[in-house]
Amino acid sequence: MKPSPSFNRASLGRVALGLAIGLVGGCLFAWIRTPLPWIIGPIICCGFATFLGLPLKASSEGRIVGMLVLGVALGLYFTPEAAIAVLAHLPVIIAASGTTLVVGAAASFLLARTARIDHVTAFFCSVPGGVAEMSMVGERFGGRPMPIAVTQLLRVVSVTILIPTTLTLLGAGGSSTSALGALPFSPTGLAVSLCLAFAFSALLARFRFRNAWLLGPMAVGCVLGLSEAGLSSVPPWLTAVGQVLMGAHIGAQFDRALITSMWRFIPAALINLGVLMAGCAGVGVLVAYVSGISPGNMVLATSPGGVTEMCITAKVLHLDVPIVVAFHIVRIFLVILSAPYLFRLLRATGVMPMPPTHAAARLPAE
Repeated sequence: MKPSPSFNRASLGRVALGLAIGLVGGCLFAWIRTPLPWIIGPIICCGFATFLGLPLKASSEGRIVGMLVLGVALGLYFTPEAAIAVLAHLPVIIAASGTTLVVGAAASFLLARTARIDHVTAFFCSVPGGVAEMSMVGERFGGRPMPIAVTQLLRVVSVTILIPTTLTLLGAGGSSTSALGALPFSPTGLAVSLCLAFAFSALLARFRFRNAWLLGPMAVGCVLGLSEAGLSSVPPWLTAVGQVLMGAHIGAQFDRALITSMWRFIPAALINLGVLMAGCAGVGVLVAYVSGISPGNMVLATSPGGVTEMCITAKVLHLDVPIVVAFHIVRIFLVILSAPYLFRLLRATGVMPMPPTHAAARLPAE
C-alpha cells in the first residue's frame, strides 16, 4: 500500500524542520567560531530539539547526499604524493588500528561491571564500529541491540564534539597544505565527479558492501586525486551543506523516549566512552613517538570517532587528511570484519564469560 499524501507531507515537514534547525545551529556555531561548526552545530541543536519533543526526522537520503559530497572532497586529498606517504606508514596504520580494537574490547569489561549488563552487549557497545553494524552483529551473538545502538551513537557524537575542540584548544593544528587549492571549481566537473561517486556507491550497495555510501565516494575521490584528473574542486559552501545534512541526521536520532528509558545506563556508557577515548589517545601518542608522525595527526587518526567527522576535523585543522582517512578506513574494515572473531576468541579462551541468560544461545556460523 502506498503512503498517503498527508503522510508524505508530514514526513517531509519533519525532515525539513530538522534541516532548518541544523542550518541555524551551523550558522550559530560558525558565528561563535567553534571547531567544525557546520556539523557540531546541527548535532547539538537537533539533538536538543529532539530531546525537547520537537517532531524531527532523520533523513537517510540527506545523509547519503552529505556523504557523497564529503567523500569526494576528502578522497581528492589522495594525490600521488599523499599515496606515497600513506604506503610508507602502512604497517603503523594496521598496527594502530588493531590496537584500538583491543582497547575497545578491554573497555567492555568496565562497562559490563558499571552498567551491570552482560558481556556480549558490553563488548559490542565498546568496540568502535558503526551504529547499525555493531547493533546487528551484537544481536546475532545474543547481545541487546538498544544499549549497543545508544552507546555507539553517543560515541560518534561525543568524539565529534570533544576531539576537535580539545585539539583546537591545545593548538594541535598543523600546516599541511594541499594541491587542491590550485584545482579550479567547475560545475560540470563537479557534477561528473558526484555522478561517478553515486553510481559506484549504488553498485557497492547493490552487492551489500558495508559502508557503501561512505567508502564509495571516497574511493572515487581517491581515483580522481591519484589520476590528477582535475575535474573540479569541492567548494567550501558545498562541504558545509554536506556537514549540515550529516549533523542533522545524527542529532535527529536522539529519540527522547529512548534516552529517558535508558537513563540508568547512559552514565556508565559515558564513563566507558571516556576510558575508550583516553586509551585510543594514548595509543595515538605512543604511535606518534615511535613513527615520528605529529601527535595531533595520530590522536585524530586513532580516535574512536566517525571517519567522515574526523577527516573533516583534519581538513579544518590543516592536518594530514590522507593519513587520517587511511587510519580510519583500515579501522572500519578491521573492526567490522574482526570484531566477531575477536569475540569468539575471548569466549573460547574463557576471558569473556557466558552470561546465564544467554548460556543456551548458539553462536552464529559465518
